[in-house]
Amino acid sequence: MTLLYCALLQGCAVFSPSYTKPDVSLANVEMLKSNLWEQSFRLKLRVDNPNERVLPIRGMQYQVYLNDMKLATGVSDNRFDVPAYGSSYFELEVRSNLWRHLADLIKLVDKQQPVDYRIDGHIRTGLWLAPSINLKEEGTLDPAQLSF
Repeated sequence: MTLLYCALLQGCAVFSPSYTKPDVSLANVEMLKSNLWEQSFRLKLRVDNPNERVLPIRGMQYQVYLNDMKLATGVSDNRFDVPAYGSSYFELEVRSNLWRHLADLIKLVDKQQPVDYRIDGHIRTGLWLAPSINLKEEGTLDPAQLSF
């Protein structure tokens, strides 16, 4: 029985999709609309697949921070495939209430100070035995391109 179990596990290992972790980066931020109670942004993310097979993306959970202030949290059911040795872009529409942080952000933009961002989360794949990819993207936004 133990021998059969080991053989089954070894057989599963042959079919398990081993892959190199893809890179996820922020490609663009666009403010869609803004009013007193809610702001809408479109985040464009790029996924680079360094693997020899297609990487299926089946959704994600995320948190977005600006200068360590939580901008938004959410989920997305975007479904797409990243080609082997290729890249794909996808967009997230994010809604937030920056009211309590708006004065601080306006000061940063007025002083032309850089605004740091961070995106944390998990991307769910369609790969068996590799259900999610940890997402941690950090960078700096150019204040000349931000407007409130």
